[in-house]
Amino acid sequence: MTLRVLHLASFIGNIGDNAMHDGAYRTRAEDMTLPLSYSRMEIREYIHWKTRHFDDTFLDEANRHDLVILGGDSLFQTWREDTASGTYIEAAADYLDGIRRPLCLYGLGVDATRGVSPLAMERCRSFLDSLFSRPDRVVSLRDDGSIDILRRHLGEAYTDRIAVIPDGGLFARPRSHEQPAIPADCRRFMVVNLAGDMGDLRFGSPTASSSSGGDEGPSAFCARMGSFLSELLREDPDLGCVFVPHIHWDLAVIAETLAAMEDRQRRTRVSVAPYLQGEAWSAGFDLYRRADLVIAMRFHGNLVPLGLEVPTLGIDTHHKVGGLYAALGLEDQCVSLSDPQAFDRLGELARTALGSGRSAFVSRQDKAVAVKRQALLQFHQMLDLWLPPFT
Repeated sequence: MTLRVLHLASFIGNIGDNAMHDGAYRTRAEDMTLPLSYSRMEIREYIHWKTRHFDDTFLDEANRHDLVILGGDSLFQTWREDTASGTYIEAAADYLDGIRRPLCLYGLGVDATRGVSPLAMERCRSFLDSLFSRPDRVVSLRDDGSIDILRRHLGEAYTDRIAVIPDGGLFARPRSHEQPAIPADCRRFMVVNLAGDMGDLRFGSPTASSSSGGDEGPSAFCARMGSFLSELLREDPDLGCVFVPHIHWDLAVIAETLAAMEDRQRRTRVSVAPYLQGEAWSAGFDLYRRADLVIAMRFHGNLVPLGLEVPTLGIDTHHKVGGLYAALGLEDQCVSLSDPQAFDRLGELARTALGSGRSAFVSRQDKAVAVKRQALLQFHQMLDLWLPPFT
């Protein structure tokens, strides 16, 4: 019997989320004996656009399915005080009790970028208490250090009951597409992914430091990044550069970085991929798949190419990026802007990955990904055993 699944998550607005779902769907189909058929429901309808609400209408829709999957998204926001659940769900802590079907919170993240509120943590405990009181509930976090944040602020009594699994993006498989964005006269190219949201936290400002360690603001970062990329292109006449935006905010920092690059380079060897969303995610990540090197700031801009056997270097301006490299045992492939030598280190790594060290990069990444694939297999096998009594 095919189980009808209501999947509540983000499907429009960030192509990284689409890659995550592709990998999750793909691996669940490979690992589980129970066939699943998905009905997608956009979470932004509830938490950003406010065109729908967590009310009886949602519960009725959920109960018309055999299984409800929530995630993966950053459900847990340690600073959020404006919801009764202490999460992004604007409903009472026990609201999800109205779902009579099995509920799996799948590979969720934790956002601690704006501090930790004791009130939010108190409400989050009540939310989890309601979930843990029922055997037809499973809660899991993605393997990016999220569990450590909750352990510090909720305690082990809660985190011991939460599974930790790899994000599906590690196993995304984009299709091949025509790619006019690849510089025509370059024998090889690097993908560069720059994140433009949360500029105060990622880069700080000229007068205040940020959690990332950057204290000169986005403009200073773009100037340094433009100079850095121009130097790499100057050293290798066969190398091109393709910027890949994931959300609209990224376009601003891409434009400012382009302005800081050498004019001849940006007119002949540099391009910007289209701003794509939703089902077009595969075209964006096909560029990652084809690249000879990826330098990325976004979570899935790092995670997906690591799983596609492409040498990948992270710029850590958000705790989940450093967390994903630590979880994979690849910390030395990620630099933090809090390090004054960050661009020097990034340059050394890039030159190695583009040169004789490429095979070593790929080999290390493949071994780390294989370990995570086994962990995800075990979780899916557990779901296969957990579901039947409730369906």
